Amino acid sequence: MSAANTLATPVVAQREIRTSFVGLLRGELRKLAHLRISWVTLGVITLAILGAQVLLISGPNNSANLRNHPLSSFANVLVGDVALVRILSGVFMLILAAHVIGLEYQHGTIRVLLARGVGRLHLLGAKVAALALVGLVVMALELLIELIFAWGMTLALADGGQPWRVLGAEYWADVRILLFYLALNLVVTLLLSVAASVVGRSLAFGLAVGLSWFAVDNLLTIVLSLMARVTGSDFWLKLSGVLLGPLLNRLPDYITAPLHEIVQGPHGPVTQAVYTGGFGPEPLVTVPGGQALLIISLYGVIFAAIAIGLTWRREILD
Repeated sequence: MSAANTLATPVVAQREIRTSFVGLLRGELRKLAHLRISWVTLGVITLAILGAQVLLISGPNNSANLRNHPLSSFANVLVGDVALVRILSGVFMLILAAHVIGLEYQHGTIRVLLARGVGRLHLLGAKVAALALVGLVVMALELLIELIFAWGMTLALADGGQPWRVLGAEYWADVRILLFYLALNLVVTLLLSVAASVVGRSLAFGLAVGLSWFAVDNLLTIVLSLMARVTGSDFWLKLSGVLLGPLLNRLPDYITAPLHEIVQGPHGPVTQAVYTGGFGPEPLVTVPGGQALLIISLYGVIFAAIAIGLTWRREILD
């Protein structure tokens, strides 16, 4: 009996150590489902989305704008809805990632998981994948709510017309680009919060750095503008072109193409450009789309490298 037990022990240990990534991912998804802050934050952002849609519907000139400038109306709705989803999904990611990663360090539960043979990077990867999946689902839910309201508003104000017929290939190309933009914003924001939580090993640090990063970035554009005026140097203006917050704010300005709408002018039909741009403070210099995407991607790589490097090399003593 003693010999049999001795032989059985390594087999059990090996089974514990060989934890599959899918199993870890399911475990992290269950944790997220049982976190009260997940549902509270989801409820708050859903109410914010619903409130914004109600305000949009109650606009005084919606019917006239939709009738006279249908493409501009749809473009304005698209810009506002995308900006709202970007901000709210980003806040959701920052809060959730800080809780999922920062709290495990703070409470010491990560030591229990690692003591059972779970690999550090496997665990981090499962947490990031679970957060990304939940973030994409929440973002899809927000977009669905906005789509339902936009479609209902269009039907209610169309007066039997079909204003959506003006939505051609240009519009749908911009929609696809803006969906990519939302996904990119979600990933970079998630990596920022993960890196902050790993560096600080606490919920408070992860929340503080994550939630303040973009506010500081946006305020820095004011400081840099003042420095450029005081010194007479355009170095400060160029420096604003590498700030993550303003670049994410205005990335649609650099990567979407203008739409073209034919309107009735004083001397006949006139073609005018309609833009589906970003929202928020912008860099003080014009940044080419490719350069903006490269800088944003570099931020993501740096955040990921910090999180992976510290998780892999740093001892977990407390």
